Amino acid sequence: MSPEDFTATIGLCQFLPGPNVGNASIVLGKKWFGLKGSIVAFLGFFGLPFLWVLALASLYGEFALQPGVKPVVTGVAAAGAGLFIGTAIKLGKPIARKPWALAVLMACFVAVGIGRVSMLIVIPVAAVISYLLAKRGLL
Repeated sequence: MSPEDFTATIGLCQFLPGPNVGNASIVLGKKWFGLKGSIVAFLGFFGLPFLWVLALASLYGEFALQPGVKPVVTGVAAAGAGLFIGTAIKLGKPIARKPWALAVLMACFVAVGIGRVSMLIVIPVAAVISYLLAKRGLL
């Protein structure tokens, strides 16, 4: 899978409701193995983890007040943040040399992060602008 294909797939999966990696597994399962592949990817990606989360939630309910539990939960949160940052860096590599893509990215950051504009407004506007820029060959 090329970096451009990865970026396009993750971009689509971020737009769809639900977790990005789950959406990606379904999209890639469908792309490579058809409908059966997407169903297997969904069940494989969500079935066993769902059972694990139920078991861990039950355990956490029993041991949440123990002194060693909070540092473990904090460490897991840090690991999740690291994975998120790593994905952002991987997504950014293909567009790092495209000034118009960086302009759209910065405009979205300023609108949402600083201007507090709703993502329900920013995402469709950015999608239309990106489409028009891509149609002109600028992205």
